[in-house]
Amino acid sequence: MNIKKIIFVLLITAPLFAQKNIALPAASLPDTYLIENPAYTVAFSGNYGIPIWEMHTLSTKVAPATANDKEIWKTDNRVKGYRLTPKDFEDTKLELVQLFPKEHAGDNQEFRESSLLTSNLVFMNKLTKEMVWDKITNSFQIIASRMKTAYLYAGPIFDKNQMKIKYVMNNKVAVPTYFFRIALYFDEGKPAYKCYRIPNRVPTDYERSCNIDEYEYNIYQLEADTGIDFFEREIDASFRQDKLKFLEKQVH
Repeated sequence: MNIKKIIFVLLITAPLFAQKNIALPAASLPDTYLIENPAYTVAFSGNYGIPIWEMHTLSTKVAPATANDKEIWKTDNRVKGYRLTPKDFEDTKLELVQLFPKEHAGDNQEFRESSLLTSNLVFMNKLTKEMVWDKITNSFQIIASRMKTAYLYAGPIFDKNQMKIKYVMNNKVAVPTYFFRIALYFDEGKPAYKCYRIPNRVPTDYERSCNIDEYEYNIYQLEADTGIDFFEREIDASFRQDKLKFLEKQVH
């Protein structure tokens, strides 16, 4: 199956992702708009003050990232309303994480600089980043190396009870309860994916000894959790069948 046949319909009005061989996930959420960059795109939520999803393509052509880069965050003036600035991070004890990781920018300086935009940042527990998030970043690089190309997604999952959502930075920026990460790729011509849900808290003793497989998650449950439709138009009959089976279980 040609990857160009994959179509994700975007319900918030916006052009297709700059990389023409895939379109964007569907999300009908208020106060949400696209911010496009050379290497990645985010759907930014004014209500939460962070992106609700980020997507980019990773291929074997991406050169390894250079270690020990000095991270200099840059204000993204395209953000509407409250806008994070580097000064906001000077005294915070929160761990900053890039949804589009600089490791996936390779040696392209423009890509690497855009990864440092404040519109690409979320707040995450430090141990969760080190013990889970970074390992998934590396595993996606391995998938892209094996499969030649992988289409990657990341974003937050918020508590369904809005009253329980924690806000920082003058109560303007939400701290997610979980994060998700997805890799969509083709394995021997058939569409496949890896989907993870990562708790945004101090890992338990059990979780500290887990490998990343313990965080795998049902992608259709993720759609229910986030309100984002990653498969608005199905790309393969097996995905349709899986989704129908999942929905049937929710009813009965």
